[in-house]
Amino acid sequence: MFNILSILRRDNTADNPLSSLKTLSRWVNDLPAGNVIAAHEQMLNALIQFNAQTDQHTKDRLDILMQLDLSARPLQQALCQQYLRNSRMSRVMESRLWHSIYKFYWEQARAYHGFIMAYVAHPAASRIKPAMNLVMLRALHAFGDVFKWHYFRYEKPEEKLWLRLHNLYRVAEFEGFSKGELNLYPDEASTSCCAGQYTRALLLAQLDASALYPKQIEMADNWLNQWAHLSRYDTQHITNDHTFYVNLTEGVGARRVRNPDFSESCRFLNVTELAEKIKQSRLALQAGETAALLGLGEDCRIPDCFEMLDYAERQWGPLNQREQRKSVRTAIKKAVDVVHGFNEICALVKQGGNGVDVLHEINSEMKYDEMIDMQLYGFVTDSTRSRARQNLAQPTEKAAPHERWVMENESEHGFGASVPSDEHDWLRLGGMVALHVLKNQPWKLGVIRRLARVTNGLSQVGIEILTHEPHLLMLKLQAATSLHGYTVDGIDTTSALLPVPALFISQVNGEHGEIILEAAQYASGRSFEVNLSSHKGVLRLRDVIEKGEGWMRVGVDMVLTPTAF
Repeated sequence: MFNILSILRRDNTADNPLSSLKTLSRWVNDLPAGNVIAAHEQMLNALIQFNAQTDQHTKDRLDILMQLDLSARPLQQALCQQYLRNSRMSRVMESRLWHSIYKFYWEQARAYHGFIMAYVAHPAASRIKPAMNLVMLRALHAFGDVFKWHYFRYEKPEEKLWLRLHNLYRVAEFEGFSKGELNLYPDEASTSCCAGQYTRALLLAQLDASALYPKQIEMADNWLNQWAHLSRYDTQHITNDHTFYVNLTEGVGARRVRNPDFSESCRFLNVTELAEKIKQSRLALQAGETAALLGLGEDCRIPDCFEMLDYAERQWGPLNQREQRKSVRTAIKKAVDVVHGFNEICALVKQGGNGVDVLHEINSEMKYDEMIDMQLYGFVTDSTRSRARQNLAQPTEKAAPHERWVMENESEHGFGASVPSDEHDWLRLGGMVALHVLKNQPWKLGVIRRLARVTNGLSQVGIEILTHEPHLLMLKLQAATSLHGYTVDGIDTTSALLPVPALFISQVNGEHGEIILEAAQYASGRSFEVNLSSHKGVLRLRDVIEKGEGWMRVGVDMVLTPTAF
């Protein structure tokens, strides 16, 4: 009888890896080796199954949750690294990775949050009280990860998320373990506290995620995980001492101190030591220290590291240090044609601005035929539509693929628009676009600087104008000796290498300038021959000014001589 019962118990727990710590350990060891995504998916399903049992918050169940969390940590970290290191992966793969990672962080936060709420309901008789400091620490950290992965997709966290985060910190304050230092996980070299993890979430939100790449957000998050303990919370406001405040009853994050009237539910954040740490790190980098030894991370490379440190200092420092807009924005409603893709933009610029007429002008006779149909039948007949398609087929073959956006605001240096997110999956920070606003004017060249996804399925796009009139150059790699033969459209037919397209955007003193070319074509010091309308000469590539999505903005030295007639 004993053997039969043992077999029944084993059969009963075979499908439930969360029945005990031993069962969980055996199940983890049987996960598919070498297939991180498949193993992670099973871990996620197990966590979802764990959260489905909402009425069981025992000490044994908490031990199982912590072991499951610890076992899934290497898989979660591997997927996060894969996501961050492959910025140009397909949209399908990006979506699959993002959802897998985000869902795990969300289920992890839910699980720890459930134990905290169970403890708050019956604190005196709770057997999980000794572990509550660590449970709260991991819950706050998990919610911080949930916020961060929203920012990776340029999304704003909902009010409910902020209220849950604020409520957790209030519990930590009330129970007296908001400042208790613990190792978040056994493999962590440094300790952390609940107040520090709360600060991490608040200050991460102060970064303008709509203007940052996921790698930059991750870099700042790593700094906050190490430095957030340098901040301090107070219940009373002290002038010139506090930079931020947070109202624990409102569904928003921290805000800058401007109004001296505050409620009792406000907490005031002093970041003086944090700002000093950023300054000292920058000075140490300038003195020759490596970023890894300073705790800035192995991926923090100069000069990008300097730029990110300066940006963090402005965003987390006093109000007068924040970067101001170059020019005032004006609300406006105006249609704008948009073309993306480096080759498409080069082809459009080569057309000399005639592309807009090809894209949108329609034969006036066809408009008259449509008008007659509307008056006679109340609709446009199929035969009229067929003639319209035939008349437009030839020109559109030469036109670059384009989109029509509605401009919502405009400034001297750019404009903003809202577009459907699902229909514009190519939108990325650093993407290059050509813009056309007014007829009979040249196409402008711009770069996507800000990208934010809002809840109604729209993406808010901010574009900076690099130049109002780009010029296409066909660059030929300079050789020591070459044969001279016939040229067709300025291209030497005897050359073994195809010319390199580039967009000329600015010139300084006749000797220096800036061009944009594909990233694969760049090498410092590389020289090209170029033919202009009345000049020919040599362009030598200098330093990279800016890196974009598949393109580079490069300074050039120019030596131009008039063409002999």
